[in-house]
Amino acid sequence: MEDIMELSERQKMILKAIIDAHIESGEPVGSKVLAAELPVTLSSATIRNVMSELEKMGYLEKPHTSAGRVPSGKGYRLYVNSLMNRYALSGIDKKVLDSAETSQIVSVDSLLKKAAHAVSEFTDYTALAVKPRHKRVLAMNFKMLPMNDYGVLMIIRTSIGIVKTRFIEMGFKVSEDISFKLEKVLNEKLSGVSTEDVTPSLVSEMEKELSGVSPLLIPVMRAFMEEIGTLNGGELSIDGVNKMLKYPEYASLEGMKDVLSVLEKKDYILGMVSSAEKDTINICISPESEQSQLKGTSLVFKTITENNLPVAAIGVIGPNRMDYPKVISGVEYISDKIQEAMKTDGKGK
Repeated sequence: MEDIMELSERQKMILKAIIDAHIESGEPVGSKVLAAELPVTLSSATIRNVMSELEKMGYLEKPHTSAGRVPSGKGYRLYVNSLMNRYALSGIDKKVLDSAETSQIVSVDSLLKKAAHAVSEFTDYTALAVKPRHKRVLAMNFKMLPMNDYGVLMIIRTSIGIVKTRFIEMGFKVSEDISFKLEKVLNEKLSGVSTEDVTPSLVSEMEKELSGVSPLLIPVMRAFMEEIGTLNGGELSIDGVNKMLKYPEYASLEGMKDVLSVLEKKDYILGMVSSAEKDTINICISPESEQSQLKGTSLVFKTITENNLPVAAIGVIGPNRMDYPKVISGVEYISDKIQEAMKTDGKGK
């Protein structure tokens, strides 16, 4: 809040008006245009003086090809922290966001993808669905439930409190006795174990224990490695990447390739979400980003928690001049609905 204290009321009013106008048009904002937008009457000369002051303070920048000004990263940060208006969701807005059907959780993966699509449609920006990384997740307990003649449901309770479930198609009849035998061996050999601890000798021991039904171990171990691996490694799904083409910031092939390379590698986004502050909107504005390819790009997201640990996040990535009030309201709304649905449903897969 120190930055806001150094500005006069007039400076704050003009800075907010410039950022609002630039978000709307994408063009540098001049004093004549601004004079018509302000709620009070000020001369163009007075406005230019204030704009010069804001530029010297680092809140505005002057493009070489224009007499107008554009917000800097510092200006956008002050805007989202202290100056912007709150966006009130309308009934139509909520209808678009509710298309994700957050009240019916079949799987968290599918729910997050639907939520990202709804947010992308609502905001008109590229949306992200993220499963953050966790440090060395261990399997603590297994339950194997026969679901029909040819499949079994594996339930894994993990060291971070998240329960993972996976239906495994066996291809032949699985009795209750066989399911119990599998469950016993998994609990004896894999409790307190991470994917990093699985060795060929450990698998051989399990095969001996299972004797005549050892072929069942192959699909079970594959499922175990994949389910625990998703928690260790994190996942990133993207929706509406084509929407970036609507904004001049990504009009050049080079600019588009830079952002896509960050999304494709995933590491930077996963690391950011994994270490983010929980239960609040997180906003990263370039040039605050350490990733040079994200120059001129902002990321807004909110984590979804279970047992006080982040299990997912929904976010939006786009130009620095994104419509922050609308984006923040949309991301908050759908993240909170998913959070509530997960509490009610009791699932965190």
